[in-house]
Amino acid sequence: MCFSIQDELQLYSHELQRYMLPDALEQLAKNIGFVKRKSKYRAQDLVALCVWLSQNVARSSLTQLCSRLEANTGISMSPEGLNQRFNPQAVQFLQ
Repeated sequence: MCFSIQDELQLYSHELQRYMLPDALEQLAKNIGFVKRKSKYRAQDLVALCVWLSQNVARSSLTQLCSRLEANTGISMSPEGLNQRFNPQAVQFLQ
């Protein structure tokens, strides 16, 4: 079977959408231990911040990241609060 590039991209897009559904992300985050209880800051917000909203997470200040998070998701968080959420479980979840 020969797939065109468009066919391959469509398959990739379908798989990406399947794993990026909010419910799927939340379940994965619970299994890893990143999410322990219901909070305004959800697993999908971490993915949005680290994957879609900021190209240089490592070089951005916590204040800049908080501003991007609020502007794009409506979630207001202090830099200290965000810093606490960048923990080993968050790293494992993003991997």
